[in-house]
Amino acid sequence: MKDVQLQVQPASGGWWIECDPPIEPTFFHSGARAETVARNLAIHLSGAGHDVRVLIEDRANQGVATQRYFAL
Repeated sequence: MKDVQLQVQPASGGWWIECDPPIEPTFFHSGARAETVARNLAIHLSGAGHDVRVLIEDRANQGVATQRYFAL
């Protein structure tokens, strides 16, 4: 299966979750909520056989965390 990358990025007034391969970007007002949803999505995708990388950026677009979820 193809590797999936989820990226939590700052946006005007909130946070985006971007995905590669592309799915509909999702907007959140809370960065904590965006991170939680990205991690939950990663758990579900790894359960479906995908290796997933979650990248978290701060307001300055600097990477602050990376987590890997390996296919089950």
